[in-house]
Amino acid sequence: MRTKTYILSLLVLISFSVISCGGGGGDGDDTPTLTPEEQRIAAIAGANGTTWVATSITFDGAPATGFENFSLTLRGTLTSKTYTSADGDPLFGASGTWDFNGTNLDQIIVDNNTNNVFTVSNLNTTATPNTVRLSVNFTADGGAAAGTSGLYVLNLQKQ
Repeated sequence: MRTKTYILSLLVLISFSVISCGGGGGDGDDTPTLTPEEQRIAAIAGANGTTWVATSITFDGAPATGFENFSLTLRGTLTSKTYTSADGDPLFGASGTWDFNGTNLDQIIVDNNTNNVFTVSNLNTTATPNTVRLSVNFTADGGAAAGTSGLYVLNLQKQ
């Protein structure tokens, strides 16, 4: 009889151990692993879109004019990447699409214009607010606006 009580107590103890450990198996981390592209989209576009405002915009090393109220909102998933912009001409239209330059997650193409590739650098998602730098060297032939030729550098912070 004593052995039967001992075995029953042991079974109850094992059952509680299994229940409290979540049934065993797995490492307890149910967070899905993101691909590098998904991580980059999350960093620059966020789950519901991220609005970036300029701390400075330069053109060929001098302060650029006409961007006093600039903002850029990026939204993105693996299958759909869109933007809206305020005061972004000639760099951005009022709205459109963006994507990575092939597999290069440090380059963005806006509105399928492969003549002007935006380079993403200095992305800091641990800063408060987050910061990023976009640079694009518009060419005379492929520039967003006729006659626009030169290097734009946009230092942005998350709004």
